[in-house]
Amino acid sequence: MNIFTPVVPDAEQHQHFRLIAQSGLYEPEIEVLKNWADRFVDRDGKFIKEFQTTFNSSFWELYLFACFKELGCSVNLSHATPDFILTSSYGEFIAEATTSNQPQGFRPEWDKDLSMLDEITIDEILRLSTLRLLQSITEKHKKYVSKYSQLNHVKNKPFILCVTPFDQPFFFLQDSLALVRVLYAYDQPLIIQDTQKNEIIIIGESRKYQVQKKPGVDISLGLFTNPNMSDISAVMFNNRATLCKVRAIAEGGKYPVIFSGSRAIESENETGVERFSLERAEYKETLIDGCQILLNPFAKHPLNTKIFEEREIAIHNYDIATDRYQLQVPNGFLYQRVCMPIYCGDYGEKAIETIKKYKNSTSGTKIYEDLPSEKWSEDQLIYIGGQIGPFSKNHMAHYRGWTILVSLDSIDEDWSALAVNKLCYSHPQFMVANEDQNNIAIGLSEWFPTKEDAYATIKSKLDNIFENNNGNI
Repeated sequence: MNIFTPVVPDAEQHQHFRLIAQSGLYEPEIEVLKNWADRFVDRDGKFIKEFQTTFNSSFWELYLFACFKELGCSVNLSHATPDFILTSSYGEFIAEATTSNQPQGFRPEWDKDLSMLDEITIDEILRLSTLRLLQSITEKHKKYVSKYSQLNHVKNKPFILCVTPFDQPFFFLQDSLALVRVLYAYDQPLIIQDTQKNEIIIIGESRKYQVQKKPGVDISLGLFTNPNMSDISAVMFNNRATLCKVRAIAEGGKYPVIFSGSRAIESENETGVERFSLERAEYKETLIDGCQILLNPFAKHPLNTKIFEEREIAIHNYDIATDRYQLQVPNGFLYQRVCMPIYCGDYGEKAIETIKKYKNSTSGTKIYEDLPSEKWSEDQLIYIGGQIGPFSKNHMAHYRGWTILVSLDSIDEDWSALAVNKLCYSHPQFMVANEDQNNIAIGLSEWFPTKEDAYATIKSKLDNIFENNNGNI
């Protein structure tokens, strides 16, 4: 299958395909992609056109095909659907590929420059990706129930959904944070910095039970924390499967590339992160680096994970009995990686001209849509969960421009509250605001038998402050 012989006019070609195929710089990368496509079957006669026009979903499918071969699987492509019928030393399983893409009218992932990073936060990136991944997974689950589950070659076999985001510029910065929210309603560890020892200390965890699509529309998260999606055995994910991976694997590249990122340190004596910044000739990355498996503890047909163990693969799970998110990371796991190609000389001028030509023909002065800013209802106590030290069953609310955090002391079984004069939407944001010397924080010295009592008391305290200062703090 020759995926690089053009079958559509230049104007219809995706930016990534055009850059690879026409810039004259990417012969080694082209060989990598051809190797991924070796023995791949175009079952509906549309694959090559889709690879050249929409690119990302076809790229992801080729990557998965190469991964399964690398893992020693026998790949059966004789059926029209689902995408992969797989046989390993540990049994058969089914895999279906999907991507999350930008909403209609939103900026596509390829239309970016580094200056945009000054205008967007990681919270905004995660919110959009959480919504898009949630939609992609939900739609594929519906398709499994209505179609795939009826097929004889699918019945009674583990079914894994292979998903990755291409939903916005800088989608690659999120790692698996958005997906972990979607599947396990887990946000992130809560940490403090020990500056004397130069160590990070984990003091708790933040949860994420819902995501706001627009004010007044909140969607529940935690698909794998209940039996409702038990048809899906696991999700396979790799946010490092981008053109940077192709550049990392390609031999004898024609242009310099700087690879920067971080890998896990996991040993008997140390747990942490090692950062790197290496030139192309020094940098090594495997095909599977960055791959992650997220298990469904409620799966009707559990996936045997032995094929993924002792590889450069992270395995996520959820303990039903304790309501705890679990993560197993191998030593050297690729947490994050970005790359910066340096186009120079005659080749570089041609590459840059190719990029400019495509952007000018597709972007113009187009104005893109954005998600509406997150907004909570005034004076509504929202359960955010999580735990920090002995404090749990956390709730937050917005009141008169302040954020109130109400928490249970799990030792004494009583409640108290703290408020900061900034609107926060998560426990980590609240911690940052509370530590900021420019913000004002107000707490309660007493404890109460119910969260409602603690909440009412700190609201009254804020009301008194406003009244005594003529509305000013």
